[in-house]
Amino acid sequence: MSKLVSVVTVSFNVRGFLANLINSLHRALEGLDSEIIVVDNSSDDDTVEFLKKNFPGVKLIENGTNVGFGKANNQGVRASSGKYLLLINPDAVVGESTVKEMIAFAESHPDAGASSCKVLNADGTLQKTCRRGFPTPWVAFTKISGLSRLFPHTRLFGRYNLTYLDPEEEHEVDAIGGSFMFIPRKMFDVAGGFDEDYFMYGEDIDLCYKIKRAGYKVFYTPRTTAIHFKGESTRRSNINQTYEFYRAMSVFVEKRYGTKSLLSLVLRSAIFVNRQVRSLVLALEKVWPVALDFAVAVLAMFMGELLKTHRIYSIPSYGRPYFYIAPGIAFVLFGMGGGLYGENKYSVKLSLFVAFLTFLLFSSFTYFFKEFAFSRLIVLIASFIIAVVLPGWRLAYQFRTSVGTKRHPLFGRRTIVVGMDDRAVELIRKIRARVSMGYDIVGVVSETEQDKNRLLGIRVIGSLPELPRIIRERKIDDVVFASGKVSYSEVLRAVASVKDPSVNFKLVPDTMDVIIGKTYVDGLADVPLVDIDYNINRTGNRIAKRIFDFLFAAAVMIILSPAYLSKRDTAVRRVLRKLPLVLSGTFSVVGRSEYCPQGTEEIFGKFGVTGIVQLNRGQLLSPEEVEKLYVYYARNQSIWLDVEIVAKSLLQLVGERKDPE
Repeated sequence: MSKLVSVVTVSFNVRGFLANLINSLHRALEGLDSEIIVVDNSSDDDTVEFLKKNFPGVKLIENGTNVGFGKANNQGVRASSGKYLLLINPDAVVGESTVKEMIAFAESHPDAGASSCKVLNADGTLQKTCRRGFPTPWVAFTKISGLSRLFPHTRLFGRYNLTYLDPEEEHEVDAIGGSFMFIPRKMFDVAGGFDEDYFMYGEDIDLCYKIKRAGYKVFYTPRTTAIHFKGESTRRSNINQTYEFYRAMSVFVEKRYGTKSLLSLVLRSAIFVNRQVRSLVLALEKVWPVALDFAVAVLAMFMGELLKTHRIYSIPSYGRPYFYIAPGIAFVLFGMGGGLYGENKYSVKLSLFVAFLTFLLFSSFTYFFKEFAFSRLIVLIASFIIAVVLPGWRLAYQFRTSVGTKRHPLFGRRTIVVGMDDRAVELIRKIRARVSMGYDIVGVVSETEQDKNRLLGIRVIGSLPELPRIIRERKIDDVVFASGKVSYSEVLRAVASVKDPSVNFKLVPDTMDVIIGKTYVDGLADVPLVDIDYNINRTGNRIAKRIFDFLFAAAVMIILSPAYLSKRDTAVRRVLRKLPLVLSGTFSVVGRSEYCPQGTEEIFGKFGVTGIVQLNRGQLLSPEEVEKLYVYYARNQSIWLDVEIVAKSLLQLVGERKDPE
């Protein structure tokens, strides 16, 4: 029996996104005679098992290999029976009315061979690929040359993504993107489906070309909206997106303009250049840490000489090769032998260890070979510079890359949770138990009117209609929609109203096992708390922690001695009173609170002036959440983590990061 509409999506390693798409489709297809077909291109993230368990009503086609986007869609269409086809990417979300609006549009436009709605990025901006022009020689030139980016709002240069058109108006266009294509089945059959010569990219333009050649039109309509978390499948594979893009454009041009055309030659040249540039980039990724370390070691010796003698080239000529070049070579060789230039090339600890070995080697030379005794102080100064700079640039690199996908664990992204129902409560508890996710929940937004002051100790800061103002005033980084009471249409309207590329909008599927965003998927499954190697109990960590405690307590007591002697009962003075206990070893600067589970004192260490649980004061933490926070700290304890906790505690103490009232 034929259906009114068949939804086909091709999946490859996007299980969390796919679950959210299906949840939104179930709402969008309610009351319609419909079917959902998923073609899985050999995912290795348990997508197939997940679908069978959680969505048994979905028709599933399993491919043994990744056959490509076009071929897999053709498989799904052949297995469908709908009068209308919705071809949609698995990392997309639709509103409750989206499918009905597209059906109404198609029925009111009998000349429409294909149409797409307004597709948004996860930050609320328009996804340019949802409407585009054919890559004619001129259009392709403006794309390759970058003119389309420089002058996007002119008809002359903006034809590739039609950026000169008003996104709030309906337009006939050359082509629409494969992330959302609504097509009458008869038109898909007339066009012969997707051309399977394309692996990914280009097949959507080719299909639109064939539809228009058959005498029908292609439309873009803003009457309804979808969100597309672009590029998730390719992000989880080793596919070279740029190469595949140019290859797809080249296939299209060769099919439409011939293999000997000037444009075909230009595109083949672009593919060749892309391959060479990619190879060069990969080579530089391996070489640049080695080159940088060597250069720093050489410069450190020059700096050591300059600081000692106030000039360079002051050493005897026989010692110059040893003096200027050998330390850099030694550091690099030690680093290679110790695995510093493999997966651990950004390891601060390993670079410190290699710097120490280099210092031992060359300081030994100055004592065993008297002809090099002149350089003892120089070697000492240079070794200090190396020990600071080489781990330092690695630490700076880690900090820079912690923004966005990796995120900083304590100074996390400022986050608000939308919702006050049981789902929101469960999400907040899971986030608070997973410190490493890097969410700093600064408030809760209610679904409608604000009816409570706090949820689990977190302040309710407004309602959904106020979302744009809340994001702007509180400098929010992440907005997580958790409530089951908020419709997908409301989510889409909220996202569209903000249009801020710096804000990430995220969704939680009904399964409550992930948070999905535009750059990553965060798992929410509970972490087993057994067989954990606790850093806090390692001998080296305990010694380093005791040294840090003593030095920090002594320094603070000296610097803030006037406040310590004051009789006023202030928060600062209450903290200072505990510092003598830190000096004596009874307390630690960072440690457990009085809420530590009984019988775990030996595992989680001493009481602390501050600590990971103390940072969450004012929030209603359950005993299980407290224990998970302590487990996280015990497992990941390091001087760096202690410094982060102290820094955030100080910010809380002085009120530098208070939310606006």
